[in-house]
Amino acid sequence: MRDFTQVVRENVGEYRGWFISAVKWTPIFAATLMALSQDPRLQPRHRTLVNAALAYFVTSDDAVPEGEYGPYGYLDDNLVSAYVLERIAREIGWRVIEESWNGELAARDVARETLDRENELLGHLGQEALQKAGVLEEGGRQVGDVGEVTPPVGLA
Repeated sequence: MRDFTQVVRENVGEYRGWFISAVKWTPIFAATLMALSQDPRLQPRHRTLVNAALAYFVTSDDAVPEGEYGPYGYLDDNLVSAYVLERIAREIGWRVIEESWNGELAARDVARETLDRENELLGHLGQEALQKAGVLEEGGRQVGDVGEVTPPVGLA
């Protein structure tokens, strides 16, 4: 039986299109989220965000469906993943996330670049993806937050 990250890796493995520099991070985002979902150092609210991002990977009702757009459809999944990692890092720092990350670049750098680039590529669909994932409520308030929140770089 193949695990979730292997399926994602296979789905993007052959892709060589225009968005390869963004799509190539998809399996690493998925593996990092899977590892973080089991990390006892995360607080329940962080685990909720991680699980929401993982659920977004498999939902058929996402902003850019893989079934319709192929690997390009992972751009919104990457955006949600990067947003969740950035959000968690604002509270606990990047160390725990970096320990679960196995990319050749730092998770922090990839997440921030993803937020900036995917916002440009997806436009309003980026905001829609965050809302559908349940990590950003209508009006820009993030799930689990009590006050006003400033979105991460690239989503302001």
